[in-house]
Amino acid sequence: MELRHLRYFVAVAEELSFRKAAERLRLAQPPLSKQIQNLEAELGARLLERSTRSVRLTAAGRVFLDEARLVLGAADRASQRARGAQQGLVGTLRIGVLAPSATNRLARILRSYRQKYPGVEFSLFELTSLEQLHRLRADQLDVGLCRSPLGATDLESLFLEESPMVLAAPTGHRLLRSRRLGWADFHNEPLVMIHPSLQHGYYDNFLAACAQAGAKPIVGQYANDVHSKMWLISAGFGVAPTNKTMAEVKRPGLVFRELPSGLPWVQTMLVWKRTNQSPIVTHFLECFVAALKPAVLPAVAGALPAS
Repeated sequence: MELRHLRYFVAVAEELSFRKAAERLRLAQPPLSKQIQNLEAELGARLLERSTRSVRLTAAGRVFLDEARLVLGAADRASQRARGAQQGLVGTLRIGVLAPSATNRLARILRSYRQKYPGVEFSLFELTSLEQLHRLRADQLDVGLCRSPLGATDLESLFLEESPMVLAAPTGHRLLRSRRLGWADFHNEPLVMIHPSLQHGYYDNFLAACAQAGAKPIVGQYANDVHSKMWLISAGFGVAPTNKTMAEVKRPGLVFRELPSGLPWVQTMLVWKRTNQSPIVTHFLECFVAALKPAVLPAVAGALPAS
């Protein structure tokens, strides 16, 4: 049984005339009649009652007509979705997101993409940069919002935004009593840090600045994600450098202070696998670039993959 057999039967059942059905299908009437006979033989059921004057559905034919319409409808939808996927109009965009990167700018980019491609669903995963890089390489993510530096030749990236580091500390912590912090103040200070297996170099500049001042912070507690890190800080397990964007969300028991000068700002990059030629990804990159400031466009437009 093939889809064409179902289409032939549905046409005859709806027209109740082999002649009209043949005209509708642009077939000769004898081959159409033969195909219906073959279908009935395969099913082992008579679908149509024929006479020289009329054609009518049997009880089996009425049941089969409903099922045939469902199958043909599903086949048509599958064809439409396949064509839409080929054009990047339907499917799923898998996005890795860092908690501090969930800013208004990202929301604006996602909203712009959704308005242009409403048939594409978002699947967002909150992951550390290192986890995102692993999943991008394993083709488990399409794009990710990661921290630089990446140092990877198999990945492409575009700049999204940058923000300064600030200090997150529990309410009443001794460092909050200082009018101005110095790097030496962090000597033997317990830090709450994302576990090294889940991040790549996020704390390097902070620790280097402390070391240059002769200060050696200690690890007070490791966390597996940013939200756990903030909770542990508020619970008094230590302090930590974090993005200023995290200070925009009010959290009980947490206070944010400026760090001593000298640290580079933390950059957030949109990252994707160089070999990923998905039209869904290409369209997302186009929307991403369009949402950037005009002054940035010439520098990043060349990074887009060929469509």
